Amino acid sequence: MPDYEKLPTMNGDRVRVVVETPRGAAAKFSYEPKTGVFEFTRPLAVGNIYPYDWGFVPSTLGEDGDPLDGLVVHQAASAPGVVINCHLLGALRVKQKDAEGSQFHNDRYIFRPHKQDAHDKPVLEDHVPDDLRHEIEQFFLSSVLGTGKKIELEGWCDAKEAAALLKRGMKNFAKKER
Repeated sequence: MPDYEKLPTMNGDRVRVVVETPRGAAAKFSYEPKTGVFEFTRPLAVGNIYPYDWGFVPSTLGEDGDPLDGLVVHQAASAPGVVINCHLLGALRVKQKDAEGSQFHNDRYIFRPHKQDAHDKPVLEDHVPDDLRHEIEQFFLSSVLGTGKKIELEGWCDAKEAAALLKRGMKNFAKKER
């Protein structure tokens, strides 16, 4: 059984993203490293579905103690456990407060697959268009309904800024593994 959390982050100049919850799912799934399975976590609020594949960047560690989160913008739906080689487009900076009152950054990294289908709309070259940014923001705000978490959106980073944050997550993971 592979330990998805310990896969190398990079594959050449591309970032690996492990899909936990596929596009179109009305429930959140999470990888459980102790058992090596993808588990049902919770349903989303009524009427919500994941707009794109959702997962994590392996061999990274965020302020919340989990791998960094990633949304892969493309028109296909994959399945839990699929690893997609991606290009980083940017990140949505998110301050989160959990049900216990702890506050930390829990940013959402936005990717596109390396081999983008010609039929995919929107075709994303090197950034997230403004209209899609707004839609992604609305999804994330609604995705925490009923969880006891509160999030505050702090704005967007371009790919260069997001890459620096991603490298910090890689360093945090390396420190933890020592």
